[in-house]
Amino acid sequence: MKANRPYIIAEISANHNGSIDDALKLIDDAVWAGADAVKFQTFTPDSITVNTTDPIMIPNSSDLWKGMNLWELMDKAKTPRDWFLRLFEKARSLSIDVFSTPYDESALNFLVELGMETVKIASFDVVNTPLLRAVAEKKLNVILSTGMSTGDEIASAVGILKPLCENLILLKCTSSYPCASKDLNLRGIATLKKSFGVEVGFSDHSTSTLGATIARTLGASIFEKHIRLVGDNSGLDSTFSADKFELKDYINTIREVEVCLGRSELTPVESEKASIWERPSVIALTDISPGDIFSNQNIGIRRPSIGSPPSKLEEIIGKTCLRIHKKGEGVVEDSYKSIL
Repeated sequence: MKANRPYIIAEISANHNGSIDDALKLIDDAVWAGADAVKFQTFTPDSITVNTTDPIMIPNSSDLWKGMNLWELMDKAKTPRDWFLRLFEKARSLSIDVFSTPYDESALNFLVELGMETVKIASFDVVNTPLLRAVAEKKLNVILSTGMSTGDEIASAVGILKPLCENLILLKCTSSYPCASKDLNLRGIATLKKSFGVEVGFSDHSTSTLGATIARTLGASIFEKHIRLVGDNSGLDSTFSADKFELKDYINTIREVEVCLGRSELTPVESEKASIWERPSVIALTDISPGDIFSNQNIGIRRPSIGSPPSKLEEIIGKTCLRIHKKGEGVVEDSYKSIL
């Protein structure tokens, strides 16, 4: 999976709010907004945590879900497995790429059976070496988010995945929901590129397009953004998600950045060529007759570019004029050199 242009993933996650109809509608919205792919998450609450008589509560922190029962949160957030065939068929019928994040080996095998060729690994599982090994053995395209991870942890994960994966992409990510600008640390994109020699993208949990704009200028080529239904402000991920209109603006901004970055060659672009005419050149400042001597009084550097380049002025000064020049006419080589 190589991106010839910025590749945008619309992450549906829990924003279907338990409704397959809403999940299907979100696929339509992602297509409308211009995304390249839609992504889901594949887990059950029991495969990702434990339901106990003494509920496991999410610690008080800056996270969106602080103080919630972890098992109940995951039960509410799950995408039921019996939805996936219909979701995948819907996406494929609309010619948008579709894949998911498995959180255990059973989910991975289930997704591979559905024909999934790309797998996303969540930041939380950078340290889940059994899952990483299982993914590597499938020899798929792998996108790995790197939120919360140290350089050593990422290196360990890359060491497991890279030798076997068809293609490995790392996403610069901050696992904070929503993520403040001060915590994006987008310079890490260059660090990931240099350290691991792979394509790098940006998993964006911020609430504006600024981070994506900067990420693209720093070389990010894959972007992941959560999508929610228009008007849905109550979903589990809604506070850091974009509706279809916001996602379209987000995608258009990234595409425009790509246009602005252009090419690295230092040559005039087509639209500049007309402006080259306005460059200065050597021009007659007075009427000049044959036999007159060119001097600083009768020629000078002026616009437009109808005479010899300015670098020729000193060479021309002191030469004898060979033909009539009207004031404002360009002084060119046959003005002072015989062409015979």
